[in-house]
Amino acid sequence: MADAMVYPERTLIVLGEVRTCLVPASGALSRVEVRNLLALKSGRPVRSWERPISMAISPTMLVGVDCLLATESGARAQSRGTVATNAVVVGGRVLQSSVRTAVVRAAQPQREKWEHYLRRGGVTEVINKISSGIGTDLANGFLNKPTGPDTLDLGSISERLLAKVRLDRGLDQRSPLLVGSTRLRWTARLGEVAAPHVEFRLEDDEIRTVRITVGELEDLAVAQQFCADLAIHDWLLTAVVNAVEEADRYDTARQESARVLAAVLEHLAHLWMPGAHTPTRFLGLWEQLEVRPGFTRDWDSRVGQLRNRLSVATLAALREAKVATTNW
Repeated sequence: MADAMVYPERTLIVLGEVRTCLVPASGALSRVEVRNLLALKSGRPVRSWERPISMAISPTMLVGVDCLLATESGARAQSRGTVATNAVVVGGRVLQSSVRTAVVRAAQPQREKWEHYLRRGGVTEVINKISSGIGTDLANGFLNKPTGPDTLDLGSISERLLAKVRLDRGLDQRSPLLVGSTRLRWTARLGEVAAPHVEFRLEDDEIRTVRITVGELEDLAVAQQFCADLAIHDWLLTAVVNAVEEADRYDTARQESARVLAAVLEHLAHLWMPGAHTPTRFLGLWEQLEVRPGFTRDWDSRVGQLRNRLSVATLAALREAKVATTNW
């Protein structure tokens, strides 16, 4: 869970991105190793939880931005402020970089000194005059349009943080699985809803988009926690799919196929726990996702397939080994 933030009443939208990958290490990190990895800001503690599944979060760091915000209509939205960033490790095995900023109308149509923006970490102010319906325009622009050279690029900020942590000298860079990273881009807005609502889309092999609508201002501040939890479970599903595809490439090498499948069960299967670190009032979003696209049904089916494949591969490997050692 990131540092709690209180967003101004004039917040138009919250924009965020979560990148998720496997910790590049041969085994799960210990609590001490995780704390050392996430100690990214001197004098600020790494926060951690052990139940129901371990999670640790780096201190929040701020990145200053002075750029345009992407809009679907092409309307100009000049902004200045800060992006809040955190690195997260779950289960000693999964690494995330999480970035977000709340977009608000500036009180005055002018740039303030940086001290003004640093006092309100994770808030970006739109300086120029904008229309009343800019929230939808900003959401569609952020989620659907490619990032231009002059527009806010949360992806680059997130990738820099992830790369910094992944290249830490304390990691041996010997991952037991070949699993790529995923990007979950999200928006959260106020709307006339009785309970938080979510829309989830798989855009391609790497990018997912999420739109969250909440009815209370305080819910905007914790939407990031739900998105980080969702990103982990989406990545776990992707990792299982990739592992089965990798095992298929070793169709004639049964022992290697069994190794790949067993690695998923050993290092990742126990991490599946939707809602473990989701705020209570957002648990209803998981109920929505269990209906469509049906996250846990998909997970159970794929892990079941993986276990069956592992049993078959193991039996075939044992037969091959027996034949190879039989004296004729």
